[in-house]
Amino acid sequence: MRTQTPTNKKVVFSLAPTKTHKPTRLAALLLLLLGLSACANLLPSIQREVTTPWTDFDQAKHSFDQIVHYETRLADVVSLGFGPDHPPNMKILNQAQVVHAALPSPLQDPATIPRGVVDCMRAAAACVGYAMEPSKIEDRRTGNLLLDLLNFRRDTLSTGWKFAALIVVVNDTVVYKQWSGQPSIRLTTRRTNPLGPLQAAMDDLSLGIP
Repeated sequence: MRTQTPTNKKVVFSLAPTKTHKPTRLAALLLLLLGLSACANLLPSIQREVTTPWTDFDQAKHSFDQIVHYETRLADVVSLGFGPDHPPNMKILNQAQVVHAALPSPLQDPATIPRGVVDCMRAAAACVGYAMEPSKIEDRRTGNLLLDLLNFRRDTLSTGWKFAALIVVVNDTVVYKQWSGQPSIRLTTRRTNPLGPLQAAMDDLSLGIP
């Protein structure tokens, strides 16, 4: 009986990636970058809101319209949401500040000065103004996620509303009021940095140059 002697065969395992893997990895990388660039929802946002009893501009304007010169009392102003204690960030103005805020020019024709402002000037310390700016504004970064993360380009969309009111009270009775505001804010700001992530370092370096 013939016996066969086993032969020693060496099995070599190579850890080096084969050339066929490179196109696959490159394609995966490109897909990842394209996916990131399309995911604008991953960008951060900031919401700035002055706490108010109103959810939008129209509600604030409606409450303001309920105030009537020489009829509405300070207690009614409070119930409408414009009282001295709310909304937050309320500014209380003295007589001089009220006149400065209400008149475009202190040297204008006295005949054109509103009656309530004249009564405020006469009332001296008894005249008090309440200035407020309830608002709700959201800053949301939009655009290409990859360019944003690398700081090459950042687009910011600001949306919301802002309402400003001045109410002048003499002896607990409203004598004058005025308002201004923006019912619908939609502003796009674009910041471009040619150097991308190196832009901040270069800006700091330029500031240090005498």
